[in-house]
Amino acid sequence: MRETAEKVVEYLQGNLIATVLIGFVAGFLAVQSVMPGKKGGVVLYFVVGILGAFLGQFAILYFDLKGYLDQLADFRLLFDLLAAYAGAFVFASVIHFFKPL
Repeated sequence: MRETAEKVVEYLQGNLIATVLIGFVAGFLAVQSVMPGKKGGVVLYFVVGILGAFLGQFAILYFDLKGYLDQLADFRLLFDLLAAYAGAFVFASVIHFFKPL
């Protein structure tokens, strides 16, 4: 698992600008879908999104889906956004579980 986490960090650092933008968008969407009406702020969106991007990419590598996604390289950015959103949704749900509205 440690090797997988290191590969994820390496991938996210290699695409730093895309990771930041995708993380922010995914964090915003996840927080708004889990906690509608709550104004979380830029920092919350960013943190949830980046953690979600890490979790999403970790799941892709852990379940060995990278080979399938490499065949669809034109849509890699879309799959990164979907993976980040799924991970951010999980983190936003955990945050909301411990600190509800």
